[in-house]
Amino acid sequence: MQTTFALPNAPTVKRSALYGTLSARLVSFLVDTTLIVFSYTFLLYGLSAVPEHLQTWDKMAVDGINLWELVEVGKAIFLNPYFPIIHWAYYTLLESSQKQATIGKFTLGLRVTDLRGKPITFVQANLRYFCKLLSLVPLGLGFLLMVNSRRSQMLHDYFARALVVNE
Repeated sequence: MQTTFALPNAPTVKRSALYGTLSARLVSFLVDTTLIVFSYTFLLYGLSAVPEHLQTWDKMAVDGINLWELVEVGKAIFLNPYFPIIHWAYYTLLESSQKQATIGKFTLGLRVTDLRGKPITFVQANLRYFCKLLSLVPLGLGFLLMVNSRRSQMLHDYFARALVVNE
């Protein structure tokens, strides 16, 4: 007579990746961009004394969308000195704060650290922000660098000596 014992399945803990994935970072970028553009546009329309761009929107609503008028609205919103300053301040101040993340990164459970896991400094956050422009230059290849990186670092992360990690 042979008896067999069935062992219960051992509980398994599914561990997520230590470093932020490309898809999580892309989604956090889209969340952040949506928040920045929405709030900036809302502020621009709300604080504008002479809303020429509002007349353009009214004209487009009546006459239909004309590509050139849409370009004019885009230029009025984004090609002024305030948008780059707000964009820079959003990323730099939030990533060097105690939360270590922008709103998009925070909602996805990501945070920006230095190589030792500590919060990045304001100088590192600035370096990281401005090096993102370098990542864009060769057809965005600086962003795809993370595919072959052991710690999922993009080009701007290498320069700033920073990591994007899961909480």
